[in-house]
Amino acid sequence: MSTELQPNSDPIEADDDLSDSAYDGDSRASSTQSLTESIMEHVYENGRRYHAKSVGRYHQPSDETEQDRLDLTHHIFLELLGGKISIAPFDQDPNYVLDCGTGTGIWALDYGDLHPASTVVGVDLAPIQPNYVYPNVRFELDDLELQWTFKYKFDLIHSRHMIAGIKDWPRYFEQMYEAANPGAYVEIVEHDMNGYRCDDGTMPEDTIFNRWIKLTTGAMEKAGLSPLLTKDDYTRMIKDAGFEIVEALEFRLPCGGWPKRKRERYLGLCWAEQAKTGFESYSKSLLVNGAGLSAEETDEILEECIKGVAAQKEHIYVLTWHILARKPL
Repeated sequence: MSTELQPNSDPIEADDDLSDSAYDGDSRASSTQSLTESIMEHVYENGRRYHAKSVGRYHQPSDETEQDRLDLTHHIFLELLGGKISIAPFDQDPNYVLDCGTGTGIWALDYGDLHPASTVVGVDLAPIQPNYVYPNVRFELDDLELQWTFKYKFDLIHSRHMIAGIKDWPRYFEQMYEAANPGAYVEIVEHDMNGYRCDDGTMPEDTIFNRWIKLTTGAMEKAGLSPLLTKDDYTRMIKDAGFEIVEALEFRLPCGGWPKRKRERYLGLCWAEQAKTGFESYSKSLLVNGAGLSAEETDEILEECIKGVAAQKEHIYVLTWHILARKPL
């Protein structure tokens, strides 16, 4: 079965005639879920806000700056998939849909809007989803590494960028299998953290980007996470859980506005915009608390990364994977 998507697996051509450019992100506003005071508690660290119940489990902030970045990241994936919210091939709206680690809830809301006959459930540790939702969308607070207790089976399970939150990936996929109806699809979206890539020799061996990623992944491993998984690792674990792989797509996502082709440049500029706060949100807490760096040392590394992206001299990109699997009938 083919999704008819064309991953950009060919080398990205750099534009030799770059001018200053910027992306004015128009991210969707997010408000706060109406919940009890006990689950609305936050802690503040190094100028960022973290949800109290995420401390020790999820190392990225939950403040408005991060919510804007998450919404922009959602836009990047819509662009990467040619405007598609999902590549699961349904003839009609699936009955129950689960969005794992829903964040601001933007994927769940978009899916519910496009599929009004579906019931969409978004699950996250932090209550940063909006108050006003579509009638067929609801949000729940839970830890997806605990035992899943849903009272119904899902026809589609969506999971995107959970690399910073899941420690036991085999169990995570096993719980998906147990929670899925026969014939249900799971859609897994993750990205490569083994290092930035470059095809034209413009990235030096001592690039700040790989120094940052080495420090960050080291701190993630110390926290019990598995940041160095590859596409083959994910597909193997998904198959071991019992699913059949339908598609395993790989995309090259440029980091900055250096590509020559218009679409790739736009994707790169969007990535660069989210990276202005993304380097910090991914690693500030980990580097200070896990890698033993001072806040000042960390800020210097983050600032150098942001300046490096803006300079557009290093034609780097990251690999992102979109894996579609199906539970046998």
